[in-house]
Amino acid sequence: MDRLPPAYDATPGGDALETAIEKRLVDIDSGRYRTNVASVLRKFAAWSRDQHGISSPEDIDDDLCRQYARDLARADDRDDISPETARRYFAYVRSFLTWAVYEGLVPTNPAKTNHAEGPLPTDETETDQQYWTTRDREAICATATARVDEAGESDDIDRTAAYRDQALVFLLAYSGARSAELVAVSDDEERNGLRWRHVDLDAGTMQVFGKNRTRESAPILDDALRPLRRWKQLREPDENEAVFPRLDNAAKALDPTPSITTQSARNILADLCEWSEYDFEEPLKPHGARRGLGRELYRENPQLAQDVLRHKSIETTHEGYAQEAAKRTRDEANNIISGK
Repeated sequence: MDRLPPAYDATPGGDALETAIEKRLVDIDSGRYRTNVASVLRKFAAWSRDQHGISSPEDIDDDLCRQYARDLARADDRDDISPETARRYFAYVRSFLTWAVYEGLVPTNPAKTNHAEGPLPTDETETDQQYWTTRDREAICATATARVDEAGESDDIDRTAAYRDQALVFLLAYSGARSAELVAVSDDEERNGLRWRHVDLDAGTMQVFGKNRTRESAPILDDALRPLRRWKQLREPDENEAVFPRLDNAAKALDPTPSITTQSARNILADLCEWSEYDFEEPLKPHGARRGLGRELYRENPQLAQDVLRHKSIETTHEGYAQEAAKRTRDEANNIISGK
């Protein structure tokens, strides 16, 4: 595997790519942000030159950007590249190439394609592959509901936040959506959280900003509709407000209604698990909801699981639930053999 960009020297070079980077840095006002971007872009330039012979912005294509994303995703412990850091590094390069388009250095942004961004680790990248069980799903939803009920009787619990958190938990549990499609992702300005204009409660659907960075129709199962309706009725939001906004001390959305982040969603689940009267083996994580729902659907109908999870092919669904697929194959084979 190519050595990752973070290992390269951040000292400015003298080729066309380095020259463009230095011009870009001049346009950045924030000193701290400029320092962070400078380090990443200079290392990217050294990696591009030393590993791939690229020394000019016009020679950067989406294949190179895809390799950069892949190398970041495969970073080992010595490079100390977390999924969030990998996405941030890539975002810096993508932003630089957007600037290069405006400057007339390149015709289009090669980093802003599904092909280039495909290997990036998602915010849900986890090594433990947590799956919510049916009991987990029912327990965490019951806990979020109990929190709402208690908020109505106690001044110690923020009632508005309790309703918001309940709606979030139910939507995670009963939609198959990724948390990065529902709330904001740090350092990704395009993932700024689901907005009410994207939600059709009558149809039970929503338009999420999918993994491939396009709007996709996603289902909202019936169990999630009532908490969402109650939250919307309480909130009376503008259509452009985040469905899951950050709240100030007055429990009103901050201007311009920034969404809570994926880390906030994880924290909400962890707090509910700790507060709950149910015993969880470990704090539930957002993506475990998607995996668990997918597995439950896959056992009954693989095609339905593919549709709910919005996988582009059934092969992706099979790969995601390989053990379940093997069990299903075994059961079908046993039925055929035993029926002879």
